[in-house]
Amino acid sequence: MRAYRRGVAARPATDRTGMSTATEMTAGQGVVAPPATYGRLMQLPGFRQLLISSLLTRTASQMWTVGLVLFALQRYHSPSVAGMSLFLLIFPGLLLSPIAGALLDRHGRKRLMTLDFTVAAVCLIAIVVLAAADLLPVWALYVVLVAGSLTSTLSIAGARSFFPLIVPRDLWDRGNAADSVCFGVANITGPALAGALIALLGSEAALASAAVGYVAGAIALQGVGEPAHSADVSGRILVEAVRGLVYVVTNRTLRWIAMGFSTLNVGWGIVMVALPVVVFHLHGNAAVVGSILALGGAAGVPAALIAGRIRTEGRERESISLFGAIMGIAVLALLVPSLAVIAIGIAIAGGADAASSVSAFSLRQRRTARAWFGRAFAVSMALNFSGVPIGSALAGPVLGVSTTFAILVAAGLTLAGSALIQLKIPGVTPPP
Repeated sequence: MRAYRRGVAARPATDRTGMSTATEMTAGQGVVAPPATYGRLMQLPGFRQLLISSLLTRTASQMWTVGLVLFALQRYHSPSVAGMSLFLLIFPGLLLSPIAGALLDRHGRKRLMTLDFTVAAVCLIAIVVLAAADLLPVWALYVVLVAGSLTSTLSIAGARSFFPLIVPRDLWDRGNAADSVCFGVANITGPALAGALIALLGSEAALASAAVGYVAGAIALQGVGEPAHSADVSGRILVEAVRGLVYVVTNRTLRWIAMGFSTLNVGWGIVMVALPVVVFHLHGNAAVVGSILALGGAAGVPAALIAGRIRTEGRERESISLFGAIMGIAVLALLVPSLAVIAIGIAIAGGADAASSVSAFSLRQRRTARAWFGRAFAVSMALNFSGVPIGSALAGPVLGVSTTFAILVAAGLTLAGSALIQLKIPGVTPPP
């Protein structure tokens, strides 16, 4: 690790399972750290390059997600195909997350993330070429999406575990805020670009542009130094994958973060498919869908920056659950037959999501031992995010009942997830 060490080593707190609930403290005596500022953060070696790579690839990911839903709705005229497409783009990779985490801790992050970006670009180009040749039946689309999903956790968990390895602990809140800003900017530019390109040139143009974004992100990543590999990982990848899964399941904090966020994200997965259906019903088009989602991303940028300036240690679960509840209430805006009201609701949800993410990232880092970042983050993030593909797959059936029913289910699940986070995640055990 190239970042300096500071502070006095402290005894990690443990939860009721006996598992360490704090990140390993850095060693060193009598070293006074400079103030925790965004300026100091941006001077860290490799941080800016990692930020640029994350911004490019997350923008590409947003374009793929939004573009895929609109592509499926327009080409196959079926919300069920759109929902299943999103499910297959995400879920198979989540199933392989324990293996991905073990590979990240064993072999490092940069080359495995580059591999995933390459696979994503190839799959996107395959969809574009096959669609242009009119050789893309639904089953072929599903096959390509599964292929693209298999390596996805390498970059998702790789990037998320990369940041705390090159950022000192006292800068984690600001580092997580910068990371969340990347999500926010990607949530602005990705959907907006996808919607505009689809409206002007067709959905294939949006998917091809996403492929370019992945290639550019892979190139930017090469300027980041590889952190030292963990010495706690054997060459038996399957064994290490199981160890990573056990670590998360037996750590009460990580377990209930996963349960709470997966429940919340089932609701958001439904929203991702329901939103374009509602917008099209109100005579909007793909560009309007992209603009509304971009507005949610725009609201997330200042929300994340403000959240990063507030020290949340010891109050993370309250922050996460509060903003989760705000998201759930904001989802109800989709019940109002007005594009303006829907846009405001998505903007509020986007800001709340970004603010809660800063606290969630910091809490996970503080309750995970450093040597387990790759394995624990891969499993934890996969469990957290698993709700999105499940929700997208459920969207078709619940939308088949009625749009109102689907939106009420989405809001209810979002509120239930935030309640689980507040009630089940343990408070910080004070040091002895």
